[in-house]
Amino acid sequence: MKSTTIWLSTREVATETGRHPVTVRRALESGVLHGGQSKAGASWRVHRDCMSAWVLGVECPHAAAKAS
Repeated sequence: MKSTTIWLSTREVATETGRHPVTVRRALESGVLHGGQSKAGASWRVHRDCMSAWVLGVECPHAAAKAS
């Protein structure tokens, strides 16, 4: 059963998308996948909507709202 948590760890994103955790981390570090850290070196957190946008290859809803 998939989690309904809004914020996901890199491992959870990897599991739900079928991608390797290193791929997820690289996407976060390059800005291709949007996420956040509480401080440098802390664990990444990814909003479920951003994960879905990344998988579909579209812009995140929050990024689209900023552009408007």
